[in-house]
Amino acid sequence: MKMTAVELIVGLKVPDNTAITAFNTLQNIGYKQLKKLEKCDYYKFHITEDADKFRERISKTDILINANKHKFSFSIGNNQDTGENYKKVNILVQELDNPEALLTTLRERLGFNEITKLEKGILWALSFDKNADAKNTAKDIAKNLLMNENYQKFKVIE
Repeated sequence: MKMTAVELIVGLKVPDNTAITAFNTLQNIGYKQLKKLEKCDYYKFHITEDADKFRERISKTDILINANKHKFSFSIGNNQDTGENYKKVNILVQELDNPEALLTTLRERLGFNEITKLEKGILWALSFDKNADAKNTAKDIAKNLLMNENYQKFKVIE
């Protein structure tokens, strides 16, 4: 049985108020080299099915993606050239507990029996001045504002 991992990134089509508030707060507490902050939901599915078939099915699942308000992608896009001279760092914040309820719903109610494991989190994309120490500053921001170490963990997604 071949295992495959499929990532799904889901964001709002309209500006995200949480990201806007976090960005303004970070600017106000001194992170002036931060130029842009974006927030998306992140899912990583470990599956036993063909990845292309799974992507087609999961992208139509309304409990993850509401076509009226969400946009989605199957890649993080770390090195996308946006035409801006910014350094981009992606931080994934996850709960320490596994998302068992969502996994159960996907398997039992929606028939996604091919999912063997599910990872879920919030993906923050931080864009900094090109001269900034982006990775270390992003880690500092994650520890200070984007996560609560009592019940969450974070990692830099390269």
